[in-house]
Amino acid sequence: MQKAGTRPNDFSFTSTLFACSLGGLLEEGRRIFASMARDYQVRPKIEHYGCMVDLLCRNGQVEEAQVLVRNMPYEPDTAILGALLAGCKVRGDVKSAETVGKRAMESTAEESGVYALLSSIHADAGQWPEVQEAREKMDEMKIHKKTGISNYHAEAC
Repeated sequence: MQKAGTRPNDFSFTSTLFACSLGGLLEEGRRIFASMARDYQVRPKIEHYGCMVDLLCRNGQVEEAQVLVRNMPYEPDTAILGALLAGCKVRGDVKSAETVGKRAMESTAEESGVYALLSSIHADAGQWPEVQEAREKMDEMKIHKKTGISNYHAEAC
């Protein structure tokens, strides 16, 4: 884009940051995010912060992601809190997961993914009473875990 003389806009930054997240390009993502406002006068939107949180968490930088969320000029949405929660799961950080999970449940009380992920984090840590508590809360609120679908096609011999 730059060689062609085209200035990046918020959409191109979202796409690029998302690609960095999927590709594990931590330093490149940091550089691009920092350049948005500084070099291109593009104010980061919540989508950009979401991409950065996902990028940081996928690369084991959960603490940095938490600092970014605390300092961003937006209230975190479900996607951002979910990325943080997933990062906590990967790290096995039950304490942070409980804090993030509580905040996510307050903002999206009927979202099954938050409860299911939190339950899974507790199960991984062998905290069975907390697993039961999360599942009972889901039952009480009539929230059901969304079932995954897998397509498997076997060729006939």
